[in-house]
Amino acid sequence: MFIIGYAGKIIANYIPHTEYVLFAIAIGMIVRNVFTLPEFFAPGIASYELWMKTGVVLLGARLALQEVFSIGASGIALVIIEITVAIVTATYLGRLFGLKEKLASLLGVGIGVCGVSAIISATSAIEAEEDDAAYAIATILLFGAIMLFLYPALGSWLGMSDTAFGYWTGLSIDNTAEAVATGFAFSEIAGNIATVVKLSRNALMGLVVLIMALQYARKGITGQVENKVAFLWSRLPKFLIGFLAFSLLATVGFITPGQAKILNNASKWLFMLTFAGVGLSTDFKRMKAGIKPFLVGFGVETIVSIVTFMLVYYVIG
Repeated sequence: MFIIGYAGKIIANYIPHTEYVLFAIAIGMIVRNVFTLPEFFAPGIASYELWMKTGVVLLGARLALQEVFSIGASGIALVIIEITVAIVTATYLGRLFGLKEKLASLLGVGIGVCGVSAIISATSAIEAEEDDAAYAIATILLFGAIMLFLYPALGSWLGMSDTAFGYWTGLSIDNTAEAVATGFAFSEIAGNIATVVKLSRNALMGLVVLIMALQYARKGITGQVENKVAFLWSRLPKFLIGFLAFSLLATVGFITPGQAKILNNASKWLFMLTFAGVGLSTDFKRMKAGIKPFLVGFGVETIVSIVTFMLVYYVIG
């Protein structure tokens, strides 16, 4: 992952007005899908999520709490609208295309909240089948790979500001790693904003999955949720707490500007590993999940992208 990520940096140095992020991911995709990697590489490649989470935590050291909360009430409202649109659209399109109800729910929560993590959490909460989770994850990964390359090009073509693009990316891209990568592929400012907005969506994962589990329980499809507080804590992304803790330490001056700079540089190296890992984890053979989940996923992703773009255009400017 280090070699591939650094190769992306070298290539970007020779191509004006480009970010290394896309090159690192593209090289990783090529290596994964053209060559047969030894099986013992798999645990190392899977560790990219750990580097992503650690990088996000360290990123908190350079973002004071006032910056973290800068999205304010309007930003939180946008996040809630996006999640609602994704789940409602997935439910409607799922019925239209004859998908199983739980598969449609997994697509909705995956697209609306937190990608693969939300799908995995919701699978156990609503007692969905393994095949449903596999279909939903494959669909999410496919569109995540497409958006990584499509969004920066669209943002440049539409003349979006760094702030607007960061909000749009953080609101509409599913997985945290892909959202962060896409934001930084546009600019560092956009990457920082995309990270904060995406973390706001992640923070609501426990609540959204809990509500979904309660709905299915009322229908008699799943067991009752006995301890709601414990359920929420188990589904809360713990790296979000680390991010806020580092941000708090920087805000009160416990972390000096010099130390914050060092931690920020460390986060960039960890993100480099993350982006290479995203590419190396993108196995196109796993994305043949069937046409119906793909069509529903495409419909939900498209509507969410359009709705969030319009919201950002009118609210953020």
